[in-house]
Amino acid sequence: MDESGFEAETIRPYGYAPIGKPCIDNYNWQAKKRTNVIGALYGKMLFALDYFEININGDIFYDWCKYTLIPNLVVF
Repeated sequence: MDESGFEAETIRPYGYAPIGKPCIDNYNWQAKKRTNVIGALYGKMLFALDYFEININGDIFYDWCKYTLIPNLVVF
């Protein structure tokens, strides 16, 4: 089992500006559009995948185990 997250926006640490002018921009650190994915691996087979548009916490993980992982273990 593992969890991974993907952001819709990538932070760019560099930018372009005319010579002699600073490169200035702003970024809203609170408004992240992040998708989190939890899945399990059996041998080389990936299964019990589920995605969430919220942060993963203990309750989310418990529900994933109960409603996604365990029902998919029946096939093995």
